[in-house]
Amino acid sequence: MRGKPGFLALFFVYHGSIIPRVIPQILLVALLSSVVVWVHLKFPSLFPQLNTASFGFIGIALSLYLGFRNNACYDRWWEGRRLWGQLLFEGRSLLRLGLSYGGGQSALHRHIVQCLMAFTDCLRDQLRNQDPMPKVRRWLSAADCATVDQAVNRPDRILQLIGEQIALEVSKGAIDSVTARNFEQRLVALSAVQAGCERIFNTPIPFAYMLLVHRVCYIYCFLLPFGLVADSGLATPLLTAIVAYAFFGLDELSCDLEQPFAINDNGLALNALTRTLERECLQTLGEHPLPPPVASHNYRLN
Repeated sequence: MRGKPGFLALFFVYHGSIIPRVIPQILLVALLSSVVVWVHLKFPSLFPQLNTASFGFIGIALSLYLGFRNNACYDRWWEGRRLWGQLLFEGRSLLRLGLSYGGGQSALHRHIVQCLMAFTDCLRDQLRNQDPMPKVRRWLSAADCATVDQAVNRPDRILQLIGEQIALEVSKGAIDSVTARNFEQRLVALSAVQAGCERIFNTPIPFAYMLLVHRVCYIYCFLLPFGLVADSGLATPLLTAIVAYAFFGLDELSCDLEQPFAINDNGLALNALTRTLERECLQTLGEHPLPPPVASHNYRLN
């Protein structure tokens, strides 16, 4: 977990900050404000005396819209984190079943471990619009990789491979039907996690709502200098720049939170979560585990 910076460092934090992406908008608003101030100083009667109360009402309404959007986007981000937490829980439960009814060196347990690591890698890369097969090939055999590569839903196909192996063990009498049902419940739970992640990934916030908030942000920040220049004078560029940072920053932050599985400064640490499960899987096989996961400042795995 990233520690909270000190008071002075708080103003100079760059990594993980939204400022680099909103600097163009802030500079544009500050430049426009400077031009408005210059024109007002040269031609004082050119701009009418505007009531700043109207801008206050618009600002409050815009803040409410941004708050609603940020809450909706944060709900998506938090639900994604809960789903991946559930994936870890169900994966560990599946590992315990494999150890209890197959043993650490059995073909069943080894197959479960390999498929579980392939499933998490495949689901993560699919949610990031990346090709999952290079990672999947590290864990599965060539024959299994061929069937996964040809599948319409690759993560679900990996879960099917586990189910097929369990059915084979039942047919050989190695495990009974009750135990097989317990395995199937874990697979169903993993499939539910996958479906939840796909629902978030495939269902963005309505574009019209995003467009409305985005346009109002620009209109408000472009009109604000005309309302402040008469009372604020030379301080107008600074005040409008602060307002632009707040509004455009919240807008950009909501874009990050809307896509919790993407690789960005505020995305979920999927690499670290995947590495955590992989370490536990390899340990059950008696193999040397991978290095521990370290989530850096931008929530990616070092």
